[in-house]
Amino acid sequence: MLTEQLTDNLTVPNDPDGLRLLPLGGLGEIGMNLMALEYGDEIIVIDCGLMFPEPYMLGVDIVIPDISALLRERKKIKALILTHGHEDHIGALPYILPRLEVPVYGTELTIAMVRRRLEEHELDQLCELNVINPGESFSTGNFAVEFIPVVHSIPQGVALAITTPAGLIVHSGDFKIDYTPLNREEKTDLNRFAELGSEGVDLLLADSTNIENRGFSGSETEVRKAFNELFSEAPGRIIITLFSSNLNRIQEIIRLSHELGRKVAILGRSLHNNTRIAREIGMLEIPEGVLIDIEDIAFHPLNELLIITTGSQGEPFSGLSLIASNNSKWIKIEENDTVIFSSRFIPGNEKAISNLLNRLSRQKARILYRPIAFTHVSGHAYRDELCLLLNLLKPRHFIPIHGEYRHLDLHARLAVEQGVAPENILVATDGELVELNQEGLVRLGQVEHGKVFVDGKGVGEIDFATLHDRRHLSHNGMVLIVVGIDETSGKIVYGPELTTKGLIADDNETVIEEARQLALTTLKEIPAPERTDWLEVKTMLRRRLKRYFRNTLEKKPIILPVIIEL
Repeated sequence: MLTEQLTDNLTVPNDPDGLRLLPLGGLGEIGMNLMALEYGDEIIVIDCGLMFPEPYMLGVDIVIPDISALLRERKKIKALILTHGHEDHIGALPYILPRLEVPVYGTELTIAMVRRRLEEHELDQLCELNVINPGESFSTGNFAVEFIPVVHSIPQGVALAITTPAGLIVHSGDFKIDYTPLNREEKTDLNRFAELGSEGVDLLLADSTNIENRGFSGSETEVRKAFNELFSEAPGRIIITLFSSNLNRIQEIIRLSHELGRKVAILGRSLHNNTRIAREIGMLEIPEGVLIDIEDIAFHPLNELLIITTGSQGEPFSGLSLIASNNSKWIKIEENDTVIFSSRFIPGNEKAISNLLNRLSRQKARILYRPIAFTHVSGHAYRDELCLLLNLLKPRHFIPIHGEYRHLDLHARLAVEQGVAPENILVATDGELVELNQEGLVRLGQVEHGKVFVDGKGVGEIDFATLHDRRHLSHNGMVLIVVGIDETSGKIVYGPELTTKGLIADDNETVIEEARQLALTTLKEIPAPERTDWLEVKTMLRRRLKRYFRNTLEKKPIILPVIIEL
């Protein structure tokens, strides 16, 4: 049982008839979403996402949740349920599924995207992948899970209605309320939410990402109208960048291009992968002759071309970044080009995006992005949409999810304003085990949790101490001292030779020579018989040189003495 893994004192005895909830990611940060629900001898897991590294996580490729608590209970896990196909909800699967080997449930597109990622890691035969259509349900012994369709920035997103012996739980997934979505077959099923509210919702877990934005998020139909005007006015080639998972918007871009007589080329691996998956399952319709290979754009007039590319967040080797730096094999910016950013600027990426915009501007491209043009709407509900959800479901208890702590706190305050009793609201964070029982929501304590760093093929091999060393190196550099010592007599046979990296310019011979002479003096001060004590020699060299560089350069480089036994 998860309560047996509490790392602090259990403040309240757990109720055998209670439902326990354990968030291992997504509460206190944006991304890395993973939530476990336990009742009796069963556990289900909702989402399994990654988070992209913070600036201080030097060399780290991605960040995934620490699932140590789940591994100890792996035999009880009956299902891993995915709300949609975004990386912050499915991206950790290739790293976590091999350790859990549990059946996965999701909509057709979500499962197709998961299958593709597993194939890339040669894990496609690893576990059972099950397609559940929006509106359908499946059951384990203690959990009955209904997929409720919701609108998001990727097709086939769902909320979850989870019936348990402890009550009815609604998990909103990532959602918005769009009364005029591009795909009229997809909608946020407000009627079903109202029905569940009438039946009685014991606990609501709801997305908090956009709680700071008042009103309603815009409609994709408004973006389509804006694109129609922007495309019609563009005198030359159009280059548009967006998230590769925004398939409904990609569909509309292709339709508009066809109507306006433009050919479409796609640039970027993730875009190619996602559009291919969508076409294979019949979700993306491309009129005959509209789509051309990027290699063939040179054979078409510029004013008859539209390029869809990756790079909306300023990623260094993305299609748009290569174009902006004149390193693209196929595209060089022309003065009449229009570059459209059709995505939000994710916090933390502002500097990279600003640099990208500046490079494009220097090449005389016309650049359009929010707020100077209507090029994007969010896929997450704004404050008034969250109010509507609360009023439709009328939950007895509420836990805000999916957001940094301030978002969770603001969402909790909103729930109070909408009539949820303050004592029935709990702001939880990652690793906090919570129970829903006859007494309400009860904090049971903390379990082992955290972040696992993926660095190349290494998973969990990088820790915070390593990151500290990397940060230290990036700010202060390194000094390598090589000296050869006779292992019998202690005589200095070679060196000392000094090499610096990231500390000073290679041609700063004065500092290097002073440091070398200091190292030599230090070695000579040590009696010859004692120079065979390599540990003592290294300690003396490190101490003297550290003091020298601190006083001379106000730097604290990492000092690495290397003793060669001769």
